Amino acid sequence: MSDYEIRSGIMSVKKNLRQDFDLSFDQACSDLLQAPEKDLVINLAGITYLSSTYIGMVAATYFQAQSMGKSLTIQSTPEVLQILRSAGFEGFIALKKAD
Repeated sequence: MSDYEIRSGIMSVKKNLRQDFDLSFDQACSDLLQAPEKDLVINLAGITYLSSTYIGMVAATYFQAQSMGKSLTIQSTPEVLQILRSAGFEGFIALKKAD
């Protein structure tokens, strides 16, 4: 089973992002950007922590999406959304509480 699943412009993350660097997350973000959908989502609902390395990778994915004429929304738990707000994401990346 893969740690990342991409379907219909939504990337679901199935593991906590604590490691210093995970090339498979970077590759999954690149794969998401290649999806034909214009409205992309990174679904972090299944995780409880996001390290600064991954915060930077999410930001880079957002800017790449913007340069391609696409939007990016982050769906997650309130705890992870708070981490992203503290990192300054609110106001430029759409943050949404996961269902």
